[in-house]
Amino acid sequence: MSARPYPHDLPDAWPGCLLRWYDAHRRDLPWRRTQDPYAIFVSEMMLQQTQVQTVIPFYLRWMKEMPDWKSLARAPEDRVLKLWEGLGYYRRARNLKAAAQRVLSDYQGRLPDKRDEILKLPGVGPYSAGALLSIAHGKPEALVDGNVIRVYARLTALGGDLKTGPGNRKIWALAEKWVPRIRPGDFNQALMELGATVCIPDKPQCPLCPLRDICRASSLGKQGDFPNPGPKTAQRSVAVAAAWIERGSKILLRRRPENARWLKGLWEFPSGEGRTHPEARRKLGKELGVVLGKKPEAKVQHQITVHKVEVRLYRAVHPKGWKAPAGSKWVGPREWDRYALPSAHLKLRELMFKSRLS
Repeated sequence: MSARPYPHDLPDAWPGCLLRWYDAHRRDLPWRRTQDPYAIFVSEMMLQQTQVQTVIPFYLRWMKEMPDWKSLARAPEDRVLKLWEGLGYYRRARNLKAAAQRVLSDYQGRLPDKRDEILKLPGVGPYSAGALLSIAHGKPEALVDGNVIRVYARLTALGGDLKTGPGNRKIWALAEKWVPRIRPGDFNQALMELGATVCIPDKPQCPLCPLRDICRASSLGKQGDFPNPGPKTAQRSVAVAAAWIERGSKILLRRRPENARWLKGLWEFPSGEGRTHPEARRKLGKELGVVLGKKPEAKVQHQITVHKVEVRLYRAVHPKGWKAPAGSKWVGPREWDRYALPSAHLKLRELMFKSRLS
């Protein structure tokens, strides 16, 4: 990016200007109505890589059933995963439970207020540490996420790759320099709120921005050029076949093994991968010892990191005397709420149930 960066010594009053805007325009979100470190911790883990509106119902349901460290630490993992069902990135749920156990065992049930200690909790990285320390404990700690990168890139007309390497270190340096000692948690939330609602990636709402008069990108008329998106990560296609196996009113589910590359420990319709869908179907039928239909009954596409996964569900017929594979369960209509399924398999189940009613 050829634009010359705006001087980093912004007017002293700009954090106060941002905070006044935040006080007047912030969204009323359930985790903003509490100072409970546990509730804030849960919200921060849920908000990683997930939109606010998606998180709200999950957060409310979670807090009703598991309102504190102790209830989460003692909860069975299957129940934790079931409450998380549909939110994705299930490692976050396991990390939440492990962190609750660590807070109880090592910190007497109190969320640590020192950076080196909070970073030891499962699932907590530099961003989460800054968020938790500033929001839950009022510490003047910085944070950097996609929204903060976008706001600071436009304020300073800072180009290049800001997500990794030297560019990311520059953003962190700015964040650490500018976080105020007064209301640091609100300041950090205000930055993220501005990026999420006004300084958005496409068509930023500059007339509504409290910082428009000091924004270098706005003065250049090049808001859309910052931050530089950088090279796109190549997508990888994954073909998955799944089997719909019935026994009376029950459907067979199988738990994904602990060594699975993703979604470990969740329940699903027995499935397997292949280079193509016909190959995946052949391999799965041979593995299970069943005959899979030639045409899929339903199919769903979803994204896991850089993997574009298409799952095709085939109705299966098994021979007389056939035994279900190890690690599987026959699940009846009243038992579904005991088993956490990945989002793709939830959609497949819904499609199959709808087809029965049509």
